[in-house]
Amino acid sequence: MHEEGKEKVKKMLNDGEGKLTLCYEWFVLGDWTSDAIDGPILNEDFIGISAYFADENWKMNKWVLGYHPRASLRVKDIYVDSIKNVILDYGIESKVSTLLMPNYSDLGVEAFDDFRRWIEERGKSEIHPRVFLIYCCSDIFRLMVDDVFKDISIWLRDRVRMLFRWGRMAPKNWDVTLCNLQKAVNVFEEDEDYENCEQPTDEEWITIKTFCKLAGCIYKVAKELFDGEYPTSNVYFHLLAELKFMLKEELKNGGSDYFLSKAKVILERFVKYWNDMFLVLATASVLDPRFKTKYLEFYCSKKELNEEGSKAETVLDYLRNLYARYAAGDISPLPKCPDASVKPKSLSLFKFLFGVEAEEEEEEKEDEKEEEKKPNGYKDFVLFQEFLKFEGSSREFQESELDSYLKEPIMEWKKEFNALDWWREKNAKYPILSRVARDILSIPISRGTSHRAYVADKRECPEFIVSMEDKLVNAIMCSESWPRF
Repeated sequence: MHEEGKEKVKKMLNDGEGKLTLCYEWFVLGDWTSDAIDGPILNEDFIGISAYFADENWKMNKWVLGYHPRASLRVKDIYVDSIKNVILDYGIESKVSTLLMPNYSDLGVEAFDDFRRWIEERGKSEIHPRVFLIYCCSDIFRLMVDDVFKDISIWLRDRVRMLFRWGRMAPKNWDVTLCNLQKAVNVFEEDEDYENCEQPTDEEWITIKTFCKLAGCIYKVAKELFDGEYPTSNVYFHLLAELKFMLKEELKNGGSDYFLSKAKVILERFVKYWNDMFLVLATASVLDPRFKTKYLEFYCSKKELNEEGSKAETVLDYLRNLYARYAAGDISPLPKCPDASVKPKSLSLFKFLFGVEAEEEEEEKEDEKEEEKKPNGYKDFVLFQEFLKFEGSSREFQESELDSYLKEPIMEWKKEFNALDWWREKNAKYPILSRVARDILSIPISRGTSHRAYVADKRECPEFIVSMEDKLVNAIMCSESWPRF
């Protein structure tokens, strides 16, 4: 079943119009989980490679393309070579535009530059000359939280747990830990019954309160991003800018030296992430019709926030260059699908995954034969080819789709908004820009949403796969993520 489905997935990924983001993930068997497994444990950690993309109905998809025990991957570079193997296996060299990596990865600049050169040489893509490197947003939040949480010793956590008669205080998700400690602070400050109990020292309470204050700022934004389960990248720029503002305010108004030192550490880590991600986040924000360039210009005007001197024009120059590359290709409007639940009869690649009836296949073959019989001498008509070049050069001086889009008023703000749906509806009006938007908005900024975004460490693998042979693990984990299965 896996081999049969894999061939169809290969065709769908290569025939699809959109670009792909490949995501690297490391899954491990949890300590508590391993104690409950009766059978043999053949492997305890796994490397998963997934593809994110927007399909022909403008809906986000995540398909697992490879899932192997780490020990079975006899490669020189576990990050780059694992991704290369998947790319070659599926023949998607010209489709990959972005890599999504965990923030704890050791994928350095030199290794990524080597990969970028490799895929650019093999892919020969004129549209995406540069491959984006994206670091997971939920991971940077986890690392920021850990910058403070690591100062709260296990002994101190155990004393707080015993003081307030909680159960085991070793949750897997940092948001649960934050909630528990916030309750402890509130209860201790309001309840006099604890005055005669052995309590943490004043310095220890400062450590706990510092964690609650700073992690609380992160949680406010994380809750909106991850619990809201936004499918596209356009919401990250303004929400992460909000977090940057909150952290700067905490640093400015902080009390103790310990609090200020921790706020500075967290802010420095975040600012580095923000600078690395600025271009892709800002570009996605511009392609949100509720913002266009307005929020970007607003942010750049805030000198207390924009200390790095980011300029809106830099983002617009990149977007114009990207648009020009798409425009240089032979791009026609995508098939209009007013209702995403209704799939086009003749062009649906998803229908192919579920199996096309023999009669329809025969009809398509007959149509192709008829098309081949028709004369097509235009490519040899020298004067007409010169006309096409002349017409194309004159069109450059006309207003582009991008200029037209940016000149129109922004939409009235509403929180519940699906950017991909909006661009799908505007495809006929913006046939080129809508494809740019689809490829940019479909870039995932975080590997996890909902409770998976708050994992305190590496993600756990399913228990049932640790006793399976390598090939079976890959077949099951890939196949269950594909539509047919």
